[in-house]
Amino acid sequence: MSSDWTVLLVGGPAAVGKTSAAKRIATVSGASLLQVDDVCLALQRAIDPIDSPLLHTFATPEVWGRPVAELVALRRELAALVSSSLEFVVANHLAHDDRVVLEGVWITPEFMCRTSYAESIAGDRRRAVVLFEDDPTRIRASFSTRRGFDERPAGYRDARTALEVAYARWLRTQALMRKVPIVEARPVGHLAERILAVL
Repeated sequence: MSSDWTVLLVGGPAAVGKTSAAKRIATVSGASLLQVDDVCLALQRAIDPIDSPLLHTFATPEVWGRPVAELVALRRELAALVSSSLEFVVANHLAHDDRVVLEGVWITPEFMCRTSYAESIAGDRRRAVVLFEDDPTRIRASFSTRRGFDERPAGYRDARTALEVAYARWLRTQALMRKVPIVEARPVGHLAERILAVL
């Protein structure tokens, strides 16, 4: 296990344990934690849907009636947008040698393997990992533990699960292409320790 990183990027589909693992890693590593979902929410609050329809795409109920391939394409496009907004965050932590863990579905493998961020050279001080889980039954069960999921329409629940499965497979392909470490999300026990072991 390497402990000489400054920025750790943890990506993967929703409902696979990213947040819990990232919190554990931040605690044991003395790092701060940034949940990229919060960044996405802030961007949505600050930018009107008229100015950036993409940013608000998944907030509209109608989107969940689209084919899974379209949902994945939209997720990929939005992830690229949100990842780009993190560039100066990563650069700031690298410049000040201030340890941070960033986690979320919006972190793309392309962003994970950049050599620099806003002129701050990453080198080995930036580490990254993609968590992988593409079992729809497990993803659906994990979603069911979240408040309100089971009360949503069946079409939404099916589409959301299918999106995460397909997005997980896309992330894995991209991570393999870019040599970003991949960690199986299950079993969830000791997931943080398994992530740290591949850094």
